[in-house]
Amino acid sequence: MRPPTLRLALLALCLSVLTPYLSAQSITLPPITFTGAPAFSQADLLKVSGLQPGATATQADLQSAAQHLGDTGLFSDINFESNATGLVYDLKPMPPANLLPATFTNFVWWTPAELTTALKTRVPLYTGVVPLTGNLQDAISAALKAMVAEKGVTAHIVAIAVSAQPGATPASISFAIDSPQVRVHTLTLVHASPAMQPRLDPVIKDQTNQPFDTNTSRTTITNALTSAYHDAGYLDMAVLNLVQAPPQVSSTSVDLDLTATLREGQPYQLFQLNWPGSDIISTADFNKHVKMKPGDMASDAALRQSLSVIAGAYFAKGFQDAKVQAPATFDHLSHHVSYTITVDPGPQYHIRSVKALGLSAEQQKQFDSAWHMNPGDFYDTTYLTNFLHNNSVLQTLAGYSATYNAVADPDTHLVDLTITFTKGGVLN
Repeated sequence: MRPPTLRLALLALCLSVLTPYLSAQSITLPPITFTGAPAFSQADLLKVSGLQPGATATQADLQSAAQHLGDTGLFSDINFESNATGLVYDLKPMPPANLLPATFTNFVWWTPAELTTALKTRVPLYTGVVPLTGNLQDAISAALKAMVAEKGVTAHIVAIAVSAQPGATPASISFAIDSPQVRVHTLTLVHASPAMQPRLDPVIKDQTNQPFDTNTSRTTITNALTSAYHDAGYLDMAVLNLVQAPPQVSSTSVDLDLTATLREGQPYQLFQLNWPGSDIISTADFNKHVKMKPGDMASDAALRQSLSVIAGAYFAKGFQDAKVQAPATFDHLSHHVSYTITVDPGPQYHIRSVKALGLSAEQQKQFDSAWHMNPGDFYDTTYLTNFLHNNSVLQTLAGYSATYNAVADPDTHLVDLTITFTKGGVLN
């Protein structure tokens, strides 16, 4: 569904009658010039205005031409006058903040560059950006609908304001085929070994029959394949290319058959995973819990699990910004890899306040008796979830769920923790 359109102030349409051109009831239009908006061609501006030099027009027609230009949403102010050279429209473009780049989600017959070229031909005044208001979005959607119809698809096109995160200012206007569904139909892998097939089958299943997004689907598929191989120790694996066959059109879907050509390489074994130790976690303690030993398959998943042992130890001591890194050193001849772990701990955070909301007096009493991360203590992000999941003392909170909000002061490194309990759900 298209989002609500922002309403801006009406354009100021000013008429200055300087010559007898406009005093007549109906006149023959002189040459027409547009100033103030060099980004747009004179031909496109004239096309949108609806005027034609040499044709007859009334004053109302001239005002309507200004309104047509204003209705695009591209201009904040329009004035026109006649002078010795003819009729002149002076345009004031909308501020850049009112214009967003256009993106295209699933028009699979064209590259982004091809779409831009086609739309510039079909939609006067389209330059790659779209105003938040006005009818240019509708004009682009209509052009896209016509282009898709030429491919044999009767499509419903939507234009959606897209933000980087919920509630943020829109960053682009995304045009998409809302129906029929454009989806990944099949994913065929070239040069995948039989030994890897059991790991690849779930990836293929997860990535097929999914909506196709020109901007993200190829990256998502590539990352999923790469992750499956890296978790199996194939650290040199690469997706050499990912191509699509011509779309298959039906009444209910536009199906894409994708083929990924792989270079597997050889699997690696771990030679060494070195943690020199620190005051937070010693080498001996790390080695007790490490998930990957020398001689094991060099799995990225096992490496992440091993590094999480160190990260968890730092988080428990209030180092919530700790960054754990383990750059790899490869021996490509023997197919061994070694990692040396380093930690940038960052500042240490402490609890400043803890509030529990939504509790009765009896529930608050039970909470206070069982809760042990208090002002002055290290802020441990894992404590809250472990407490709620494992603590059976909170009998009066059976049938409650909880959310929490931790606000950290970047200057004092103190944290205000608010836990809100709500009846319903599972306490975890």
